[in-house]
Amino acid sequence: MFRTKLKISERYNLITHQKPIFSIGSCFAEAMGSKLENCKFEVLYNPFGTIFSPLAIFKIFKLIFNQEKFWEEGFVENPDKIWFHYDFHSDVKNLGLEGLKKTIETRINTSQKLFNNAEVIIITLGTAWVYRHLASNQYVANCHKVHQNQFEKILLSVDEICKDYSLIAPFLERKKIILTVSPVRHIKDTLPLNAVSKSVLRLACHYLQEKYKNIIYFPAYEIVNDDLRDYRFYAEDMLHVTPQAENYIWEKFMESFMNDSTLSVVSQWNNIQKKLNHKPYNPASSSHQKFLEQLLKDLEKMQGYIDLKNEIKLVKEQIIEGVL
Repeated sequence: MFRTKLKISERYNLITHQKPIFSIGSCFAEAMGSKLENCKFEVLYNPFGTIFSPLAIFKIFKLIFNQEKFWEEGFVENPDKIWFHYDFHSDVKNLGLEGLKKTIETRINTSQKLFNNAEVIIITLGTAWVYRHLASNQYVANCHKVHQNQFEKILLSVDEICKDYSLIAPFLERKKIILTVSPVRHIKDTLPLNAVSKSVLRLACHYLQEKYKNIIYFPAYEIVNDDLRDYRFYAEDMLHVTPQAENYIWEKFMESFMNDSTLSVVSQWNNIQKKLNHKPYNPASSSHQKFLEQLLKDLEKMQGYIDLKNEIKLVKEQIIEGVL
């Protein structure tokens, strides 16, 4: 067999439909968050948009914990009169400065509410390369297309990452942390320097897992690079992974963090989802109405495990009285 397949050595019963999940980090965090949401888990992912740098991710936590306030000098207005902030992705924007401040405060409040109830936190690190805003001496999460002469590009060290994590660690000690490195490549840094960046992140994850007993490392990076290990699993941009690769990683993720009962609920829901997406030739036909009646029973049976009120309402609206 010409392949080194990654085996899940230990299984953790961390993720269930009864426990909220908070996920933050690179676009890979968004991909996994979306899959969790699609499987009816209560999850909040990337409330401030995609964040790649460890220090920028940790700064988000400091905002949630009220350790810090967002810095006033970080607001920037682009030529189109749209306001952004250096600490957040360009998804976090507004046509007015005060409107943006309110948007940020709302997202902080939303994050605080879910975080307080969450037992599992997923952190996905994207790159160790960061940009320092020269005028303020602050590291930024996003340059928002401001001229590069206003920034200095710096490679974080393993010690810097671990030291900054130690500032938020006391607030996370009662949570289970799933830490991972994004397999998405950052070739703007060049392939050799992308490799350096990923090496720094991977080593930081190793030391953090060794130091903090509530941290579990999930090998998403290794699954792509050492298990799948093929350009077939990269998208057209040759940077992001394909849906097929995402699904393979998702299967490994479920195998790692869900027990048999949760996996059974996910499997049943996936089957029901396919039925919900079914497009009939004749919605009023007797056969389709029988199909809907059975689908309604299946949904009501699962309602005790996951919230399906909207789906039940949708199916009831399609059932025509007197056809059967």
